[in-house]
Amino acid sequence: MTAPALIAEPSLRERIRAYVEPRAAEVDANRASVRDGLAFVGGLGLSALGVDGCERPADLERAVEAIGTIAQYDVSQAFAFWCHRMGVEYLHQAPPGTTLRDHLLPRVLAGEVAGSTSFAGAMAHYLGGAPMPLTFRRDGPDLLVSGRIAWASNLEAPFVSVSAAANADDPSDRVVFAYTESTAGVAIADYPPLLALQATASSSPLFTEARITPRYAITKDFEGFARTIFPVFILLQSAFCWGLASRSLAEAGSRLTGQAAVVQPEYEALRARFTAAEARMREAARSADRARLPVRDLLELRLDLGTLCVSAVALEAKVSGGRGYMSSSDTARRLREAAFLPVQSPTEIQLRWLLSRSAS
Repeated sequence: MTAPALIAEPSLRERIRAYVEPRAAEVDANRASVRDGLAFVGGLGLSALGVDGCERPADLERAVEAIGTIAQYDVSQAFAFWCHRMGVEYLHQAPPGTTLRDHLLPRVLAGEVAGSTSFAGAMAHYLGGAPMPLTFRRDGPDLLVSGRIAWASNLEAPFVSVSAAANADDPSDRVVFAYTESTAGVAIADYPPLLALQATASSSPLFTEARITPRYAITKDFEGFARTIFPVFILLQSAFCWGLASRSLAEAGSRLTGQAAVVQPEYEALRARFTAAEARMREAARSADRARLPVRDLLELRLDLGTLCVSAVALEAKVSGGRGYMSSSDTARRLREAAFLPVQSPTEIQLRWLLSRSAS
């Protein structure tokens, strides 16, 4: 069936659909590359939409719409684009005139280099005080970074990923930096088999005194950096929850006939939640000052859209019956994709814990 319209421009929506939808099964089977999709999205001019300080604040809403639209057809591609888009956001925070900002960022925007985020552990540190997964010691002008990132994606060369580390002797001394597949001392473990999103090249980078030279440093102001990128991090994550939920609600709504009409009240309740969450997300994305958006509101939005999405996909499966249980069906793929959302960082457990702390 035709997916709901999340993005205003019909021609752009159709170009996204025409490219992403026919490839979804092949991407899901890891027989087609999300890297090609990143280049496609870059060619549409979507990779820099709403980058803080780069374009109009309202353009972030268009980035949300783009990720949501991709997710209606393929969450693997939407998730890869989220990782890529965060890489763009991070590199744009590097000082003008630096290698990262002036030379590497244009290659990421063009899709020649995959953008990646290794910031989940650092974000957990920022939000809840969890220990930083990476530490460093100084060796002249360089940093020697050690530790392990539990999960990062888009780790297929060539890539550039961004993380943060704390001084092993002074945890209050923190730096944000970039690394690539060529960074000495970084090892990428083999991609483990996943329930879904196998094509996203996700693994656990291990740092063993990895040498980070000054040209790959972004900032020493960890708090300011995290405060700047956090709203984008959460809103664009929320976008693929929104897109997947919209598709499953549309699929479920088209099948509420006969015996399936008994779940009409459940569908209506989910639809009402969806409409309210969508309005909150769009309002936040249009904010002229993202850094002033309340952290709690953003965490609640991410939690609400994540749990709503899981419920919407489950409802689609109920009304699809046995055909949705076939492993080759789009419904089955969406079930596997939705199973990722409660464990993506910040996980559902982390979100609930953070919200319980701020409420007390």
